Amino acid sequence: MGILERLVDEDEAFRTAVARLGRHRVPLLARVDPYGDTTLRGRMPDEMVRELEAADLTRLNSGEHRVLATLLAWGRRCRADRDLRIAFVGD
Repeated sequence: MGILERLVDEDEAFRTAVARLGRHRVPLLARVDPYGDTTLRGRMPDEMVRELEAADLTRLNSGEHRVLATLLAWGRRCRADRDLRIAFVGD
C-alpha cells in the first residue's frame, strides 16, 4: 500500500490542537499516541469526522487549524473510499 498524501507535524500542532479543543470533545484523536503508530480504518474515520465537524476549529491557531482541517478532509475521503486509511506515525 502506498502513501497518497503526507503531513509532517514538526511543531506538534496536532497535540496542541487536541488539547485546545478539549480531549473530551475529540476522544478518538485524543487516543492517538504521539510516540506510537495508529491507523484509522473502518468506521474510525467516520468517528473522527463527526468529532471534528462538531468541534469549534475557529479556536485554533493557523498551524493547528491546518492539521485538523487536513485530517477532516482525509476522513471525508475515507468515508467515500473504504480502502483508504489514515496512519499516524509517531516519533
